Amino acid sequence: MTEKPESNPFASLLTPDSYAEWRANLKQMVSSSLETNKKMAKASLARYEKAMAWTKDTPWAPWCKSVVTTTGKLIEDTSKMFCAMWHLEHGRDGPEKMAKV
Repeated sequence: MTEKPESNPFASLLTPDSYAEWRANLKQMVSSSLETNKKMAKASLARYEKAMAWTKDTPWAPWCKSVVTTTGKLIEDTSKMFCAMWHLEHGRDGPEKMAKV
């Protein structure tokens, strides 16, 4: 006896066109979220740097400057990592550019 293979009832829902549209929308959402979070992190870091201005003439000044520099580098590196993970290029796939497409 040969059995007829059952077809997947959800296969018709994920056509290549709908998948491509879904992926493009997801990519746009991730890109805009990444940009927003990066701006918020940089703004928070700027506020921290401004709040630590009192350390300018104290022995704590190098430490505070080191924290700001390291955190800024961490923000940039994390942003680059997520761009690489999602195959985003800020110049090409930024939210402003993707909205026009």
